[in-house]
Amino acid sequence: MRQIDKGVIFSAVLAVATTLMLVAGSMAANAEETPDQRMYLKYCSACHGSEGKGDGIVSQLMQPRPTDLTQLAKQHGGEFPTISVMQAIDGRKTVRAHGEPDMPVWGEVLASPVGGVVGGEPGTRSIVMQIADHLESIQSK
Repeated sequence: MRQIDKGVIFSAVLAVATTLMLVAGSMAANAEETPDQRMYLKYCSACHGSEGKGDGIVSQLMQPRPTDLTQLAKQHGGEFPTISVMQAIDGRKTVRAHGEPDMPVWGEVLASPVGGVVGGEPGTRSIVMQIADHLESIQSK
């Protein structure tokens, strides 16, 4: 029996997840959504779910499973870790010496000419901040 390279599987799942995130995000626009929520839905909901509980449409294919983002404040003594969350979303400062990253490096994706946002680096930081603000708003009590 042929051994399957885990890196190849991870890369394939990541490519599918990224595509689904962008498609789902563009279809999810709703007049009742805040701009922060729209950014979250566009970039994060395919994996983390529309409510941030780690149950997105591709979560069943992922190992480890996506984090329940509604528990971040609880895991940090009731304080929402804004800076850590923004750094995790951006991903460019994370040391990735061993193995694959658990999620896309959104800072690189957003800053790239293909996935880039209007405004370059300031635009990238703005989207990361909007997502972090949305996550802070959905923390469980």
